[in-house]
This record gives sequence, C-alpha cells and structure tokens, in this order.
Amino acid sequence: MATTTLTPTAASADMPKLVKKGSISEAKSPMSATRMVYGCSHIKDLLSKARQPAIDGYTKLIRSIKRPGNVSTHIHRSTSGTGTSGRSTYLCLQCPNVSSSQERHRREHAFSVESTNGFVLCHECRDFVYDPSFEEVRSQGSSKKRKHAVFSEPGDKRLVATNSGSTPCAATGLRGLYNMGQTCFMSVVLQSLGHNPIIRAYYLAEGHKRDECEREACTSCALDDMFTDFYGQEKHEGYGAVHMLQGCWKGGGSLAGYSQQDAHEFLGFILNSLHTANTGDEDEEATSSSVAKRKGSDMCDCIVHQTFGGVLKSTVTCSSCKNTTTTYDPFTDLSLDIRNAAVAIKKKKLSMINGSTTVKEALPMELTECLDRFTAPETLSSDSYQCRKCDKAQEAEKRLKISTLPPVLPVHLKRFSHSKSLATSSKVDTKIRFPFTLNLEPYTAQPKAPKPPPPGDQKAEDGGPEGVKGTEPVYVLSSVVVHKGKIDNGHYVCYCKQEEEWFRFDDSMVVRVDEKEVMGAEAYMLFYVVESL
Repeated sequence: MATTTLTPTAASADMPKLVKKGSISEAKSPMSATRMVYGCSHIKDLLSKARQPAIDGYTKLIRSIKRPGNVSTHIHRSTSGTGTSGRSTYLCLQCPNVSSSQERHRREHAFSVESTNGFVLCHECRDFVYDPSFEEVRSQGSSKKRKHAVFSEPGDKRLVATNSGSTPCAATGLRGLYNMGQTCFMSVVLQSLGHNPIIRAYYLAEGHKRDECEREACTSCALDDMFTDFYGQEKHEGYGAVHMLQGCWKGGGSLAGYSQQDAHEFLGFILNSLHTANTGDEDEEATSSSVAKRKGSDMCDCIVHQTFGGVLKSTVTCSSCKNTTTTYDPFTDLSLDIRNAAVAIKKKKLSMINGSTTVKEALPMELTECLDRFTAPETLSSDSYQCRKCDKAQEAEKRLKISTLPPVLPVHLKRFSHSKSLATSSKVDTKIRFPFTLNLEPYTAQPKAPKPPPPGDQKAEDGGPEGVKGTEPVYVLSSVVVHKGKIDNGHYVCYCKQEEEWFRFDDSMVVRVDEKEVMGAEAYMLFYVVESL
C-alpha cells in the first residue's frame, strides 16, 4: 500500500504561535511587486525540463486552432474512437489525444489546450493557468492578449502582491493538527469540518467576515484562519489551532483545560458556537429555537443549520382511541444505540499459564440495524402517557422518523455507556459495519419522495408539507471519527475522503490509506454528505 506521510520538519519552528493577520493598510506600504514568471509550479517544471519541445508543440496547436475554417478541433479523438462536439475540446499538449471534457486522459499528461481560445489547462491544478511564455505564443497576431495584471495604480499591484501566492494550486488542504495537550478530540472534528464541502466553500468564499468581526476568541474567526492557512499556502507541516483552543476555553465550559474530552460533545459545542458567531444571537437557546420545532416552519439560515439542520417527526398513537399526537424536533446529528444483546462465546489463550478461558464478545452490527432500531415503534406504558382524547392514562405506541434531511448528516454511535445507579462508565465495543453509500429512504417520514403540491397549495390538510423535505435520501461517507483505547485512556483519529482517496489524520500526521482500513475502523462518529450535492 502506497503511503504519503506528512510530518513536521523542525520542532523549534513548528510550535504553534499566535500570529497577527496582515491588514489591508499594511498591504499599502511601499514594497516591490513580485513578477509572476510561470503560470504554476507544474508549468515551471515542464519548461525547466523541456522548454523548446513544449513551446513548439503549443505553437503547432495554436496555429491549428487559428486556421480559418478549421473544424478539426471540434472532433475529439481517443483510443476508444472519434466523435464530434459543438463545444470546446481539449487538445493534449503531449500527445495527439483530443478530449471532449476536461478530464485527464493519462496520468503523466498534465496539460491540455482549450480549442476555442487556446488557453492552457493544468490538470494538476484543475484550472486554467496563465503563463507568460505560452501567452506570448497565443497572442501573436492578435490584439486580445490577456494581461496578468491590469492595474493602473501602484497601490493595486502592491495589494495583489501582498495577498497572493505564486503556487496556490499546491495548497490542497491536507494538513495535520498539532496535539496541544490531549486536543485530539478537537482535531478530528476540525478535520471533518475541513473536509465538509459546504463548510469549506462557505469559509473560502469569505462567508464569515473576519476583518469585521469584533467577537473575542471567536471560533468562526479561528475556523476561517484554519481554512485560509490550509488552502492559501503550500505547507505540509502541522497546524496549531491555538485560536480555536482559546475559543473553546472561553466558551466551552467543561472543555477548558488539558484533560481528554468527548469528540461528540465538542461537535455540539462548535456547531452552537459557529451558529452564535455567524448570527450574532447570544441567547443560549438560540440554536434549538432557531430550527423548526413544528411542521412547516423555516430553518435558521445560518451556515450551521443550512448544513447540519434536520427535523425529526415523533408520533404517539393511543392504543385505545387511536388518536395520534405529532411533534417535530430539530437535530444536528443522530445518536444511535449500538448495544447488542447477541454475543459469541470465544476461547482466549492465556500465555502465562499455558491455558485458555472463554469470553463473551458482542456480535457485529450493521449501521442499518441501528437505524432500524432508532425508527422502530416503541411501546409506552400507561404510567408514562396521558391521552388527551381519552382523558386518562393509556398505553401508546411512539415512533420516530426523519421529516427533514440535512445536506450533511453526522451519525453518533453511543460507544460510552454511563450508569447512574452504579456510578460507573464503560465503553461499548460493538463492531459497527457502515457503508460508503447510505440510502435513508426507509427511515424518512414517507417512504417515497412526495409529489410537488399544486400551485397555491403549499401545505397538506394538517397544515404542513408532507413527506421528507430537503434533499435526496442517498448519502456518501465523507469522514469517520474513531476512538481507540479505553474510556479513560483513549485517543482519537479520523479518516477523511479527498477526491477519490482516503487519508488518516492522527494529530499532525497524515497518511493515505485504502478503503479496507477505513471499513475496519472502530467508528465513533460518521459524517455522510448527500450524493446529489
């Protein structure tokens, strides 16, 4: 198995420090602008090794594209055959292949030329890149030469030079997080958020205005800093989430200090904190009250609830009069019971005495079994249910279903069991088999997707929309948080998917792994993202 390990370089230089972020005013101070020599690091590598053949090949392609009446560039050719396209095609710079899409046809061929304008597409960067050498060839005989910088004021050039890097394509976000004193519980949740496509897009698009935020020890500012550092700079050493730790100590209550904490508890804290930071609502109950508590009410429009906010439908039916009471409760994750009564008896060798003993081991469970249990009918005794219609205590049947599906669904597996009577805690070691693709349709309020209501009839007869609102019920696995060891002496790691590959994040260490290792992990939390996102 091929592995790529990203580890810190020098211990003295890698210690996390508080660094003040540069401001716009600082960017306007006199300095010399940096001249871009190459379009990207991959073009630099190409031109350094084979400059003349690359320029000659690009020149031939540009002449072909510019030839009057030429239609050959709209014919795509590959080993599987030929075809025509009314759209732009992509001519490989290193072989005769012509593709109808921007997909890379060979791993070692990193550049294509777009047939309409001759722009260079770098497959490593996954973007069109500007290179002065290629642009000089492309613009010959044309007045439409692209300018890399079209700024009239010297201050504009200084501003761009201060806030841009020469190789932003190399910043892929694959960074570890330093353990700053049993902070692995925080690291795994931050990595899961960092590989969440909605959260990532929000912060990279400056959804949170850090320069305008006046909150002290703001967790949203800290997360913005992390995204900026991960995706704005070409670094491979670990990242010290100092500002995030400060925010946890200030607003996290029991999360303050250097003792080991629960990753699920931290997830709840960070989502509440981000909600508050991005809405300005200081009310402690803001998070719960802002999500729909009744059928048909709107979600909070903050990034947290637009990403993780869902609604559970609870129905209680009286066994006598069949009267049904329906309530709707918000959730940002599902907590599933994983205790399994079925056990297997196994023999365990005792090497010290050259003997053996029998042990009981819980049988593995499927994640779908846990969801079936979560949504299965539950009988309520007459001691715990008072029927309003019968006006007396009655037995009843209670059932939970998902009414509104969130775009991202965190699933919490209850691995830690606490007994109040015995005042003890223990870890549930049941093996949970989870799929890479999960269909949630059987666990929703209506088995099939509801038909759209007729114009003007947005609600059902009982005053709310029918069936599941929101997204399609097929989800794909994005991240897995794992707890290793015992309840009082354990360690958190996580697995996150980037593109089509899986990586294990163990504090500051990042290692590429295969799917088999991910599937064999002792999952504590699972993050599923809707497939149609």
